Amino acid sequence: MISYFRNLLRRFRKDQSTDALQAVTVFSEPEDIVAEEGAWHADFDVDSRFYPWLLGIHGKQIQHGAEKPLLIALDRLVRADFSDTRHIPRVPSVLPQLLKSLRNENVSGDELASHIARDVTLVAEIISEVNSSYYNPADKISNLDNAIRLLGINGLRLLVARTAFRPLIQLQSGRITSVVAPLIWEQSEKCAQACRLLAQGRGLDGFHAYLAGLLQNIGLIIAFRSLDQIMLAPAMPLATEFRLRFLHMAHILSYRIAKEWDFPDAVMQALKAQVSHEGELQDLALILKQASDISKIRLLVNAGVIDANDDELCLSADAEMQRCLIALHSQDEP
Repeated sequence: MISYFRNLLRRFRKDQSTDALQAVTVFSEPEDIVAEEGAWHADFDVDSRFYPWLLGIHGKQIQHGAEKPLLIALDRLVRADFSDTRHIPRVPSVLPQLLKSLRNENVSGDELASHIARDVTLVAEIISEVNSSYYNPADKISNLDNAIRLLGINGLRLLVARTAFRPLIQLQSGRITSVVAPLIWEQSEKCAQACRLLAQGRGLDGFHAYLAGLLQNIGLIIAFRSLDQIMLAPAMPLATEFRLRFLHMAHILSYRIAKEWDFPDAVMQALKAQVSHEGELQDLALILKQASDISKIRLLVNAGVIDANDDELCLSADAEMQRCLIALHSQDEP
């Protein structure tokens, strides 16, 4: 596969200058990423199952070479000026300072409430969610102070992050994006939860892990939106070489967006490591890769695409991963 990409890049260089591909080739190819020795990984490429399922009827086997305009468009997007709001969504104005407060373990509920109260939409969504069947309060929650008391600081951290990012990752424009966005968001939520569970078990910051899980797919949504705007028909190539390149550039976009939004360094480094070849994946970077696979497997199992007892998963041999998969399943139950 590595040799294939080398040939692919040679073909691109006939049509584009070396500078035009510089941003895309800053990081390594996805298959160069290796997990920590002895760490769990599926015996198959999870994305080879997840990507066709995600696309559904919009996944097509197209004529060889027809994917070139799509890759060129993604290349331009990766190299774009991200201060331009046409390329990436603007983070809610309240979010940077709010996230800074949320990362402070000594922050008070009153301080958080004062930040959240600046965004009326965020307040409404938080109150709506705490009144859902998931939290099932004894009495209806009608104000932010009571919501914070119900959730606690840790619960509020997770809810605020999820609520704030939902509209960013669910940007639905175009026929393909409108179909895949809800599924990507569902996987992002599960990935974030899996990241948090794994991080807590390994003594790492659970909130940073949760943010990394939510952020990982931001670039994927932006990539789908970009291609939706140029495709004459809603058809994404299913070819392995296109899938690898598409997902690779989506990961780069996620990292660049996190950097533009000034997220914690630990989160940005975990995202960058997904496409870099600076060594074996470790700590939060490894957790993010494993959580991403686990969350995708959970959705594929739920959809009946694969069996939870499939020998290729090797989950039964790793109690930590098995517990994580079960925990994600319990969230799906009413």
